[in-house]
Amino acid sequence: MPRQGQIWSWISFDVANQSFTLIINTLLFSIFFSEVVVRTPAIDDRIWALTYGTSMLLTALLSPIAGAAADARAWKKRCLIGTGLTCSLFTCGLAFIQPGQIWLAVLLYVPANLAFSIGENFLASFLPFLGPSNKIGRVSGFSWAISYSSALVLLLITAALMLGLDLRHADQWRPFFVVAGLWFLVFTIPTLVWLKEPPLEEAPDAQENILVAGFSRLRDSLRHVYQYRDLAVLLAASLFYATSMSVVVFFASKLAAEYGFNQVKLVLFVAVITVSGIFGTILPTLYQDRFGHRRTTVVLLLVWLATALGFALYAYLHQVYSARGELATFPVWPLWVVGNLLGFGLGALGTANRAFVGYLAPPERTAEAFGLWGLTLKVSAIMTFPFAWVRDTAGTPSALLVLAGFLVVGLLLTMMVDEKRGYLAAHPDPWSASPNGLRSNTSM
Repeated sequence: MPRQGQIWSWISFDVANQSFTLIINTLLFSIFFSEVVVRTPAIDDRIWALTYGTSMLLTALLSPIAGAAADARAWKKRCLIGTGLTCSLFTCGLAFIQPGQIWLAVLLYVPANLAFSIGENFLASFLPFLGPSNKIGRVSGFSWAISYSSALVLLLITAALMLGLDLRHADQWRPFFVVAGLWFLVFTIPTLVWLKEPPLEEAPDAQENILVAGFSRLRDSLRHVYQYRDLAVLLAASLFYATSMSVVVFFASKLAAEYGFNQVKLVLFVAVITVSGIFGTILPTLYQDRFGHRRTTVVLLLVWLATALGFALYAYLHQVYSARGELATFPVWPLWVVGNLLGFGLGALGTANRAFVGYLAPPERTAEAFGLWGLTLKVSAIMTFPFAWVRDTAGTPSALLVLAGFLVVGLLLTMMVDEKRGYLAAHPDPWSASPNGLRSNTSM
């Protein structure tokens, strides 16, 4: 691969933000928020949901316009570094929250998660510029594998510190927040020093207000949405299978706990999902560019659909055995298989989707395209409500069928994408779009 320095400086930020997504969002802060800050079981879940939901709503509203503005002024790197430093600072600040300081927790967490979430969009917007178009899947997959591996390292470090220093109570976890912030800061430095801003085809109008420029570009894109209809359909499909991915992220531990996993097994279950995610990135890294972006996505969606249906059957049989009083004879090993397949899908589908969007994104509007991509991912977190509602009212088997339904819709929409037509729409002069020219994959 050419441009190794650019690729590694870009990957460094992918490693940096793992500290926030793992230590803050996945493992520790939600528990710290409930047990230490709020300390009222009757309202803690609602306050946390409102806090997290506010940050996601702000991200969804700001992502498209922020991306369009960054494209208009060639500020992708500036915005990326700004979000990294902001997230790092506010993450360290979480360590200063004392019991009962709910508003301080909200005022620190919301901008931290907003910066982290929008930063993901800016990071992805560099992907089409890091190599030729026929290697975009390889770059995305390799970066995703490195970031998953760093998450596993962070998970092991966190577990070792908890056990070695006996930091098992949530009130003792403040040092972890500082570690997360400093990790983010340190791995942002290579991106700051070496990553280069992609050049603009036309010089920006320095007199035009940045917000006006952003809204103008976004309005122009909406007027020409038919020209990029394949990218639009892909983003719509992404909304549905990103919802299934959000369900796995938000409910994996709860689902495992429902089937008897204690704290030790829950940590192992998360570790299994993470390791499987690393292996999941191998498929897009090695084969997506040759096999085709749409074909790869369809295959992965079929695997996840089979996994969801298998999990639904397992949950139903668990209910049957429970009603008979025969849970002692009910096997646990299928849940480990499901965990591995879910983790594999998270890694593979995540990187494949990012590469597919990058492949269809117009080079002069990558930040805008990935701003819209970020919008779909954030809205997908809100769309997990039907799964939660059905699980509360009708049980886990029925909820998993809802999950399968999301995957079916995403699959059907993905099959409507014409990969070659979408690429030609984004690159009217395909032979100058990349060093190797237009790749030869055809649509499925």
